Amino acid sequence: MELQDGAYPLLEDVRCGSDPEEMFKDCNVVVFIGGFPRKKGMERKELLSINGQIFRTQGAALDKVAKKDVRCVVVANPANTNCLILQDSAPSIPKENFTALTRLDHNRAIS
Repeated sequence: MELQDGAYPLLEDVRCGSDPEEMFKDCNVVVFIGGFPRKKGMERKELLSINGQIFRTQGAALDKVAKKDVRCVVVANPANTNCLILQDSAPSIPKENFTALTRLDHNRAIS
């Protein structure tokens, strides 16, 4: 909503929904903000397994219906791993079109 309210001149459309093929159809930019949150007592491998399924599904949909020059930004942690899974699941999209926001990891590493 904030993107729409901002009336950015280059913003054509903001889509929200649950069908990735419908949402990614002909997209230029996709921001992946959601992933499964780590719950108390959950081991990292459990989290990676759940998020792996989510991002494999998203990547397959991207590969099928998104523009081949789509740019993808992954925010959902573990962002770097989720981004790699997404990229691997969309082989027709150039690897350089994927990136992850890992500033939190960076800040933790230097503190």
